[in-house]
Amino acid sequence: MEIKPIKSRRTTEIILEQIKTFIIQGHLNPGDKLPTEMELADKFQVSRTSVREALSALSLTGILEIRQGEGIFVKKSPSNAVIEPLSFIFLLEKNQLQNILEVRKALEIEAADLAAQRRDQEDLEAMLSLIEKMEKDLPEAKNSENIDLSFHLSIAKASKNPLLDRLMNTVQEIISQTLHVTRALWLHSGSTERLFEEHKEIYLAIAAEDNAKARQLMYEHLVKIEKELKKLREIEV
Repeated sequence: MEIKPIKSRRTTEIILEQIKTFIIQGHLNPGDKLPTEMELADKFQVSRTSVREALSALSLTGILEIRQGEGIFVKKSPSNAVIEPLSFIFLLEKNQLQNILEVRKALEIEAADLAAQRRDQEDLEAMLSLIEKMEKDLPEAKNSENIDLSFHLSIAKASKNPLLDRLMNTVQEIISQTLHVTRALWLHSGSTERLFEEHKEIYLAIAAEDNAKARQLMYEHLVKIEKELKKLREIEV
């Protein structure tokens, strides 16, 4: 395979595309070992950081496998073939929070609706446990970011739609980023109690099998996040 030197500010994106192209064209096959990070940086004529970011993205999407002490390999059985193109977009859009929030609404509002219709006792117990942890974490909310993310993922799981569940898990790192950005504002404004109440209300609607209410509450919750982000942008300007 002929690796072309990269001279573009979209370095990571182009590395991703070149490696994907090598696999599609058969220059790299399942089980093949890639050159080292240093060798790739030299061939692409880019920094090792750019190469590392691209390889991490490819690993997260299930195309490559990074084996500690052994090297980087093309996965023998690449998974999530339908989801992989989306996860590339999410990873490359990681700084476009508005776009990500719109994706969150598309996924999570429907997930809340389906969860209210399909959840079982195990799902409810998992959600309740997270709600209780969130309450115990008040008012400092030191662990709320992880608990918050786990709660949203538990709703996707309760939807009983494997594809929706996998999509949510695919974007969990990006979702976590949006939560991290807004968390500082919530903590600063002393509204952790309100945030807890919003999650509790969503849980209660799902437990009551009220899918219309669960859907509405999730919509309102995510709209509030958008508003907080707008405030943050105004502060940063």
